[in-house]
Amino acid sequence: MSKNNNTNQNKPEIVTITGENNSKLDFYLEAELEYDGYNYQILVPCKKYADLDPDMAIVFRLENTESGVEYFIEENDDIISEIEEIFNSEEY
Repeated sequence: MSKNNNTNQNKPEIVTITGENNSKLDFYLEAELEYDGYNYQILVPCKKYADLDPDMAIVFRLENTESGVEYFIEENDDIISEIEEIFNSEEY
């Protein structure tokens, strides 16, 4: 596992996700990591979107599909806690 080095304040990495109704949502990439065989990204909204707090990080699980990589909001609290623990660890 390695922490995404997002220390360049001038150009943070932005991830664009297609939401419902084909709306485009932009997020700042805080970290990428692997846990239990899945790839995860911790993303923060670039601006306020309906039902998304711009100050709250969201854990997304990435899955490869026939149409490309799809993002799913992780809803399992145990997995979110494990991801948070890894992200906040000194080793990460």
